[in-house]
Amino acid sequence: MGLSRTEVERYRDQGFLCPVPALTSAEAAQCMRELEDLESRNGRNVLKSIRGKGHLISLSLYKLVCHPAILDLVESIVGPNILVWNSSLFLKEPGDPAYVQWHQDVYDFGANSDAVVSVWVALLPSTRENGAMRVIPGSWRQHHVQHVLSPPGAPTMIRDNLEIGVEVDETKAVDLLLEPGQISMHHMYTFHGSPPNRSANRRCGFAIRYVAPHVANKGDPYAATVVRGTDPLGHFGKDPVPQRDLDAEIIGYVDRYGKPRLTK
Repeated sequence: MGLSRTEVERYRDQGFLCPVPALTSAEAAQCMRELEDLESRNGRNVLKSIRGKGHLISLSLYKLVCHPAILDLVESIVGPNILVWNSSLFLKEPGDPAYVQWHQDVYDFGANSDAVVSVWVALLPSTRENGAMRVIPGSWRQHHVQHVLSPPGAPTMIRDNLEIGVEVDETKAVDLLLEPGQISMHHMYTFHGSPPNRSANRRCGFAIRYVAPHVANKGDPYAATVVRGTDPLGHFGKDPVPQRDLDAEIIGYVDRYGKPRLTK
């Protein structure tokens, strides 16, 4: 089942929706077990390296971006033809000072921002104590705002090291609290970030950027994975389909093409 009309209207008005049921708790637990198994075989840093096009690096995450329950919800926002062009795993260890600075998911999609939705899938509980995402309701109406470099040496988790350069009224922030299997959805212009994990437990979630085919212009240097319907325009290149975890060739591809071109 997709979103109700009321939920879509709330998303369009506030720029986010949370919590939204998607996976079962058992499905979320199974995905987390598979990621932890990958970690046990390849070292503790492997999960923190799953950025850019993370769904191409882990078969479990590739299956997750194609999950019918998530796609039913996304279809309510972007329509029946759905592509994934970017995804990242966000893992916060207990007591880790790392945080996600206030930012927007702003890319070179211009006027097509309403056909882009960021989905954050909770694989472990996301609480105030362990650094749940926070959003500023209605902030998407400011469209693309100035971003500046984060302070040197700050333990930020966004790779471009940029943060919102205008005032963010944190008194209006809403914590997106999630149980495993629930998701949040937000507009690419919504101000969002998350504080450090001050708890004794891990926090882990998977951020997925879903887009409609018309988001890219002909000749744009983007590639994506079709996960529902078709890409009738062909403006996106085609991402490779992973056949195994941590495939060296695909990791090289992600290193070259998985860092989104930003307009911040």
